[in-house]
Amino acid sequence: MKVRLLVKEYLDNPRMSLATEEAIFNEVIMKRSQPTLWIWRHANAAVVGRFQIPEEEINMDYAKQIGVVIAKRSTGGGAIYQDLGNLIFSVIIPDIFNIGNNYVEMYKMLINPILKKLKELGVNAESPGLNDLTVNGKKVMGTAATISAGTILFHATLLVKSDLNRLASLLKVPKQKLMDKGVSSVAHRVTNLYDETGIGITETTFIIMDSYAESLGFEYERGDLTKEEKELAKKLYDEKYNTESWIFGRRLI
Repeated sequence: MKVRLLVKEYLDNPRMSLATEEAIFNEVIMKRSQPTLWIWRHANAAVVGRFQIPEEEINMDYAKQIGVVIAKRSTGGGAIYQDLGNLIFSVIIPDIFNIGNNYVEMYKMLINPILKKLKELGVNAESPGLNDLTVNGKKVMGTAATISAGTILFHATLLVKSDLNRLASLLKVPKQKLMDKGVSSVAHRVTNLYDETGIGITETTFIIMDSYAESLGFEYERGDLTKEEKELAKKLYDEKYNTESWIFGRRLI
């Protein structure tokens, strides 16, 4: 499959990143844009899931103190902290693999290539849950996804060399969830890929790219956003992702 490789960053504006991601998704659905692998980062952001309320998931006083920009994505899942020490990537492709609405198979299809590549490098990596990846028993990657009109949007945040102390201070994680994982704090549940393996940002970028090329047949062509994607992203940013009603409101569907 020919896949556009997009390397574009809105470092200080996660809301524009998410608007752009949805714009690409919509354009791929309409077959006006190529299947895309987008690799990106944020400087200092907290992103909550579609059904979450920031005040319930984030230490708002601390977020204000350190200047975190809060955003809400269009997929479900939990809150995440993103800085320049992690990589975010989105796979936006037509469902040529006939996944349908089988989310379990979709997560396997898009997590297993990275898991396989890490194992080939001698890393003690596992995927113990539906949509996580661990190294030496600690979480390094979380993912979320949606499938619509025969098109897959899968995105992941991979901790490479992130500030885990800041992450632990920022995110509110229920004690029961920590107990279920057998840990006493967020800091004991997550880790950086670099801390466990010495693998840094650049090498991780190539691991992501190579894993999909080898397992799913991605053939990359470096590309930029189309005019239509830019225009739609601006509209989505103004009318959705940069509005208080979207970011701080509770969504039931």
